[in-house]
Amino acid sequence: MKSMFKIMIVDDEMLVRQGIKHLLDWEQEGYEIVGEASNGVEALNRIDELSPHVILTDIVMPVMSGEQLVKVVKEKYPHIEIIVLSSFSEYDYVRSTFQSGVADYILKPKLEADYLLSVLNKTTVKMASMQMDNHLVADVGERQLLQVIEKFMTGYEASYDPSLLYSKFPYGQYAFFGLGMKHLKDTDDKLILIREVESGLSKLGLVEAVYMRLKFVNDSFLCLLNVNPERWDELVMEIRHLISGMDYNARGLHFYISQRFESFNCLGEIYRDNYLKLTRYTFYMPGRSLIEHDHLPASTSSILEYDMSQFMEQLKRKQYHKAFTGFMEYVHQRSADYRTDIFEFKSFLGNFIFNVTTTLGKMKYETGALDSSKYDYFRKIDEANYAVEAIAVVEAFILEAEHIIGETNTSINPSMNRLLAYIQEHYADPITLTEVARQFHFNASYLSSYFAAHNEEGFSEYLNKVRLEKAMEMLQTTEHTISDISARVGYSDQSYFTKVFKKQTGISPSKYRRMVIQETSES
Repeated sequence: MKSMFKIMIVDDEMLVRQGIKHLLDWEQEGYEIVGEASNGVEALNRIDELSPHVILTDIVMPVMSGEQLVKVVKEKYPHIEIIVLSSFSEYDYVRSTFQSGVADYILKPKLEADYLLSVLNKTTVKMASMQMDNHLVADVGERQLLQVIEKFMTGYEASYDPSLLYSKFPYGQYAFFGLGMKHLKDTDDKLILIREVESGLSKLGLVEAVYMRLKFVNDSFLCLLNVNPERWDELVMEIRHLISGMDYNARGLHFYISQRFESFNCLGEIYRDNYLKLTRYTFYMPGRSLIEHDHLPASTSSILEYDMSQFMEQLKRKQYHKAFTGFMEYVHQRSADYRTDIFEFKSFLGNFIFNVTTTLGKMKYETGALDSSKYDYFRKIDEANYAVEAIAVVEAFILEAEHIIGETNTSINPSMNRLLAYIQEHYADPITLTEVARQFHFNASYLSSYFAAHNEEGFSEYLNKVRLEKAMEMLQTTEHTISDISARVGYSDQSYFTKVFKKQTGISPSKYRRMVIQETSES
């Protein structure tokens, strides 16, 4: 059953309170509005009664302001998280609340359902992880060691008792092992996943190896491994086996094993300079469920900087096909290097969209719609979890630009061409949207919308079309039975094949074959 977080709303305007109460289906999202108040004093009088986990409070109120309320609540009830609501002009007050420990703030003009939910989820994920950490770490020595580890990870120096370290980590080699969970939105899903991974680790039967789970860091499960160097390969094999038995990749989740190190004092350096880099490599290697420092792909040769001035010159000369094709070839080459900085890669794509839009406008094309939609393209690129998703956004932009300039160059859309070619080659296999998405490193729902946007039919419609074309060909040229043909084109159920065939052609497969035979005999 989904755990409920209790919410209290504090605002002097009743309409604002009512609006927030009806903004979400709170129970469905895992929250419960337990009460409301019109000012800080009223809120304080109700906290013991309502026991909220989170308080949503206005900043400017009569009797007691939100700024004062935050200070008192964080002193008396430090476990309660507070999210401040404010207008643009009130930010100086909001800034002071952060010093008191406010979790986040929302500008009232941005108070929309999706945004409010994202802020609440971010806040409650931290709360849930802290509760789990406190529950798990009952050992005083372990708690002290965790504090030392946390300081090292954040770049600070820390002293520790060597005997305590040896009691917890008696072996000579360390490494980080973690799981990125930023694609998961639901707090309960993350907590369930953590328990599942920990349960799997506890059942590995490790010899001369121990691990300690660390706190949530950037929406990830993270633990520190300590192992006898002679047992390292055995430990990695066990972890690989554990991961292979769990369908994490289908959920867009990725595991990481860092570089090994022998000195505990190197922990912070390895975390920041190695482990975090591995987590970013996922952007270019979405198909890998496990990314290991010791088994990274061979790095590609250095790629020359793109000649944007040459590209702009090609646009001005109206050499659109050459310009767009050359650009996309470079982008795919660039995305093959997992060391490419993600921010720079996304900025490069965004600059391309900006330059094309501006240049076409100067060339007197009607770019009003393109100019308006460019911000949506920027947002989609920024939100892309993988390079292939960001590239697909650019391909969609080029298609729109081509429509404006009156050209159609399907060669600039290699992703779509590869998808269609894959279906043509594997139509007889029991392929599904999810399997094809995994093959091409797309999110399944994203692939569905991407396919529909770039093709006349959706994925299922196109697959059925290819299969039925092959079936018609066999009905005309072979003597295979209907059942045999059904299986040969990818339908395991003959009755379903007949139903789809009849829906598309208006007649059954057997009638279609008789018509073909009759037409042949009459000609």
